[in-house]
Amino acid sequence: MSTTIGFLGAGHMGAAIISGLLADKENGFNPKRIHATCRTPASAAALEKIHGIKAHTDNRQLVKDSDYLILGVKPTQMKAVLDELAGYDLDDKIIITLAAGIRIEHYRRILGDDAIIIRAMPNIAASHQASLTGIYSDNELAPEEEELIETIFGAIGETAWLDDETQIDGITALSGSGIAYFFRLMQAMLDAGERYGFERDELYDIITWTAVGAGTLALDNNATPPEFADYCKNIAVPGGTTEAALNVFNDANLDRIVDDAMAAVVARSHAIAEELTRDW
Repeated sequence: MSTTIGFLGAGHMGAAIISGLLADKENGFNPKRIHATCRTPASAAALEKIHGIKAHTDNRQLVKDSDYLILGVKPTQMKAVLDELAGYDLDDKIIITLAAGIRIEHYRRILGDDAIIIRAMPNIAASHQASLTGIYSDNELAPEEEELIETIFGAIGETAWLDDETQIDGITALSGSGIAYFFRLMQAMLDAGERYGFERDELYDIITWTAVGAGTLALDNNATPPEFADYCKNIAVPGGTTEAALNVFNDANLDRIVDDAMAAVVARSHAIAEELTRDW
């Protein structure tokens, strides 16, 4: 594959994507076609040693050498990065940003109206090639461009192309933050499980494998449309033990709690974006 992918910022998420690309033997990614910049020479040297890619601290050179530029910096660092990029030749470059909250219009305020901006929202499971990545572009991409973007994020899990930029907020609430919701429930189960005489390491395994079982069953669902509630109905025999537990969740209005939690994610994402981009 002759296309070169440049990572401006190769922190945890960038490194996870790089690892996924290099492990994806089917699509032929060569380490020579993956470049990255880091904040320090020491970080760049470490990245180069681990992955065998070209890594350095020169963003201008990275832009020059790359066809696709993945911005892996934190939202708070994005303004400084964009101000720097605005001084470089970005013609024919496809820019992919991993930052939450910051909208495409904000990028174009600095990079210009012709900038091709892709927003992608993976999650922490990218480190194990199990992420769900939401992808949105307001540009009409060529088929080979869509395929390449699909390949990049397919290397760390599954992808979902979005029809509207507002859906990035939904992906952030559902998937980006969503993994933490499951862990929060698992922690509550772990704490409650101690009363039944298990050690915490035993509980950890019990709960983790229970979660694996639920995920495995869900992925094997052939119903159209699939509904998680169907599993609840199948498991919760009327008058049985599982029904008693689900009744507690229902009485506590679990649906409303989850809806409020997801709305809080979106509201905070908007607030952060507003704070960061007010003077762009």
